[in-house]
Amino acid sequence: MAPVAPVAPVAPVAPAAPVAPVAPAAPTAPSAPVAPVAPATPAAPVGPVGPVAPVGPVEPRIIRKPTIN
Repeated sequence: MAPVAPVAPVAPVAPAAPVAPVAPAAPTAPSAPVAPVAPATPAAPVGPVGPVAPVGPVEPRIIRKPTIN
């Protein structure tokens, strides 16, 4: 493994320049009036529902728990 060369000394860092004071923000112009929102269009009327087919007798289903063998 080659020997590591000595590191040169780091120059001192100059102090940061003072920050200029921030000018106060100019007053904003009054915003334009907001246009009124148009009313929502009414939903189309739903037509009459046709006759529902009568439900016949429901067969009873036997639900079995799975047997573990």
